[in-house]
Amino acid sequence: MEIIPAIDIILGKCVRLAQGDYGTKKIYSSDSLKIALAFQDTGIKKLHLVDLDGAKEGKVKNWKTIEEVAKKTNLVLQVGGGFQTEKDIKRLLSLGPHQVILGTIAVREPRKLKKFLKKFGSEKIIADVGIKNGEIYFRGWQEKTKKDINSFLKSLIKLGTKTIICTDIERDGTLRGPNFSLYKKLILKFPQLKIIASGGVRNIKDLEKLSKIGASGAIIGKAIYENKISLNDLKSMAPKKIIPCLDCKKWRGKWSVVKGIKFEKLKLAGDPVKLAKKYSNEGADELAMLDISASLANRKPFFNLVKKVAKVIKIPLTVGGGIATLSDIENLLRAGADKISLNTSIVKNPNFLSEAVKKFGSERIVAAIDAKKQGKGWKVCILGGTKVTKLDA
Repeated sequence: MEIIPAIDIILGKCVRLAQGDYGTKKIYSSDSLKIALAFQDTGIKKLHLVDLDGAKEGKVKNWKTIEEVAKKTNLVLQVGGGFQTEKDIKRLLSLGPHQVILGTIAVREPRKLKKFLKKFGSEKIIADVGIKNGEIYFRGWQEKTKKDINSFLKSLIKLGTKTIICTDIERDGTLRGPNFSLYKKLILKFPQLKIIASGGVRNIKDLEKLSKIGASGAIIGKAIYENKISLNDLKSMAPKKIIPCLDCKKWRGKWSVVKGIKFEKLKLAGDPVKLAKKYSNEGADELAMLDISASLANRKPFFNLVKKVAKVIKIPLTVGGGIATLSDIENLLRAGADKISLNTSIVKNPNFLSEAVKKFGSERIVAAIDAKKQGKGWKVCILGGTKVTKLDA
């Protein structure tokens, strides 16, 4: 489970509210960047950043603070509050591999949400689901709709939503503990959604319990600012990713996972679809899958296998092997890959890396380096590790 500290902004200052009530505003710092940098120093990778002025007025108001945090930290930002236009979303995403939180649009303009999900990708657009007394709230939780949570989440899934932030508004900013029963019920009912829990977290035990019931992430705000959870606690919870790698090859006419030593003496290790599902269910953070002989055999990527694997896992999938064109990348992403790993193609054509990043974004492109000890140094290998180049690793 991902731990995500929160900074709520009013007039550029770091504040907290209780139950979404602007009248309960408490200022914790006039320097939001300083707070963000302190979070970064703990090893945390992601920050939840909400423009409360923007959420209330329906238009982003604190661009200066948002851009300062984006440019002066290495944190991945989840930013919400007043995002209504494609222009605003592009402005944020131009700053780095960030995510946009949409609440009002998710409730009132589902067609626009669908458009944004299709244009920017489901990994970039998060739906904000604020719940109070069983009803959905929006526009900074100042207005409500009669939609019930189950039908609303079903509609979000149909639109292409993959991730939501679910907040029990009555617990937000109260340090009363999360609504575990709500999250457990939603996680069981909607396994295809990544559900980030928000509201009421008071201590480490709450986070451990949220992780146990299957929350994708947990947002922490007041517990940090009131010293219920320390920065040292955050350091101990900094993410350590487990990423199994499936080296694949055609074995007796069908795709199989193989393992060897130094790319030699390969042995059959199992069925890639079954192993992918197993690792996903056992709690792996991501999965890598490589066709280790595609480039050597001048073979196209394994699009059909990617489709099969993507259907049975709930974690990000990185795919590599035989990728030589932008069309290959596009087709793999359509097949279900989240990231693309490039090796041989970018060694042979260094411009291909920049072209791929420009078209698909740096967060979707991974440069893979296979290295081999040569004398006192290390050289880059290509073609599934079979050819040593003169490039210094």
